[in-house]
Amino acid sequence: MDGGQILLSYIKVWVILLLLLATFQNSKLAAKNTEQDKKRKLAEENPGISIDCGAYEDYTDRNTGISYKTDKDFISTGKNMIVPPEHHLTIPYFGDMMNSLRTFPEGKRNCYTLKPIQGKNQNYLVRAFFYYGNYDSENQAQINFDLYLGVNYWTTVQPVKDTPWKYYINIHYSVTDTIYVCLVNTGSGVPFINGLDLRFMNDDSPYRSMNGSLLPEVRADLGGNKTQNSTMNRYKDDVYDRIWWFDNLDDAVSIINTEANIDIGSDNPCRLPVEVLRTAVQPRNGLNSLSYNKKLWYPEYFPHEFLVFFQIAPGEIREFNITLNGLNYGPFTLEYLKPLTIRSNISQVQEDQVRFSIDATLRSHLPPILNA
Repeated sequence: MDGGQILLSYIKVWVILLLLLATFQNSKLAAKNTEQDKKRKLAEENPGISIDCGAYEDYTDRNTGISYKTDKDFISTGKNMIVPPEHHLTIPYFGDMMNSLRTFPEGKRNCYTLKPIQGKNQNYLVRAFFYYGNYDSENQAQINFDLYLGVNYWTTVQPVKDTPWKYYINIHYSVTDTIYVCLVNTGSGVPFINGLDLRFMNDDSPYRSMNGSLLPEVRADLGGNKTQNSTMNRYKDDVYDRIWWFDNLDDAVSIINTEANIDIGSDNPCRLPVEVLRTAVQPRNGLNSLSYNKKLWYPEYFPHEFLVFFQIAPGEIREFNITLNGLNYGPFTLEYLKPLTIRSNISQVQEDQVRFSIDATLRSHLPPILNA
């Protein structure tokens, strides 16, 4: 074999090796993409667990479209109870879930065992519902008990007699395959629970914590349609099943809305429901600034990192700057019928309130607007 043939043979071998390496890399990439696709599909097909505590059979709620399970497969202690008809809640987004409950008259600590199919090292939304509704005919004015996420203290539950108690919401990063939600008797009344939600928050979700938990303070639907029975709502097209408070900031704003089709694609990482994006507030009387000052509900959790999202749906050309607790962001320009999400990470907060203003720039000929 002459030198040319030997060189040609070497070249063929290297080409084959390179092709094999490329095929291997492509196989790894394809496998990774397939795994991500499986994970995403799994999350879409299995959005999580919704438990109607105290219910006697599984059902799908006609108002919210949520499929509820009874809690018999998640806990073996406690007693099923029913809220009497005269105290039934008729708020649509609660459905029937708040009119049944499980009480725990025995034992100091009673735990629900949740095993999400997505497993450990994932972010989950964990949400608990409480409504006393005089289920025991005792007309108790004061009840409180502790709620734990595993061995970690979550909060103290202090239900109001005839009011569905505010949901305690955590975005929780679980390092185990099993999540325990525990009610602990502190000697100030019998613990109870009406409902429990677990939602998988995939890698695309903006609500993520890589250490411990996040406790959302306010999720406001600005300009939303407040009804006589409710100051809150949840929407069937909300992939994260969030609960929205209706808020119009103050009397210095006017409400605007649209029926136009809004692109909620790649520029909407928060995946807001269309109905939230179709309503907004803007300054009255041609003013060029929106301001907001909200005292935090849980100042004991600060100073810690917290996230602020400004969700702004488009209209005509608008340009503005944002000042949040003394920090400046912008300028931002809206594109027609494309929502804009602005996320702010703030660490070491030394205050117990969130203050922001949204101000039109000098070259903007329209005032700022804010949807959520």
